[in-house]
Amino acid sequence: MTLFHFSPRLVSALLASFALHLPLANAAEEPAAVVDHAEQRKVLELDLARFYTLIQQDRDPQTKATLLGHQRELASRANRLLEKFDAAKYDDLRYDINIQCQRLARKQAPLLAPPPSARPEGTAEVAVYEFDPSPADKADVKAALDAADLAIKRLENRVGKMVIGAPEYQKEQARLQRIKDLRVTLGKNFTETGWNSLASELRPPGR
Repeated sequence: MTLFHFSPRLVSALLASFALHLPLANAAEEPAAVVDHAEQRKVLELDLARFYTLIQQDRDPQTKATLLGHQRELASRANRLLEKFDAAKYDDLRYDINIQCQRLARKQAPLLAPPPSARPEGTAEVAVYEFDPSPADKADVKAALDAADLAIKRLENRVGKMVIGAPEYQKEQARLQRIKDLRVTLGKNFTETGWNSLASELRPPGR
């Protein structure tokens, strides 16, 4: 049987080698303990992207510049958070981003209901063409012109819903402009002839 004989120098070298490799092995294991917050990173990226998209849709340049500043600050907070993750701060950051998104989305959303008209629902439209105001009676003139203004507003709303460029739109747009011109003239100098012209333009077809 052959026996392995180690010199004192060789034994010392082996021990030194073991002592040097032990810390390196521990150091190599440390990165494995670091948690990768890939899911949280993805969620924050989606939140910030949504906020950025809403900002780009805003038509007010001044508001857009302010909101872009907020978006950059929120992105910086996200980067700092992911470097040193904190669950509570993560929830707070997501809350702040989503609040900004909700506010901007509400601002850009179309109205759920049309604005109230000058004429209350259920109230019959005043037949302007039936008015016969006396130029010498100021109260008479005022009532007639107020009724004409309401009729003009209704006509503007109706024309605004038409297809721009369509023959009917062009016809009604020209009629609306004639009525507005007559109204301006009557406001400066109310005459019976001028009123009859305005009332005739406001008379519905067939009446």
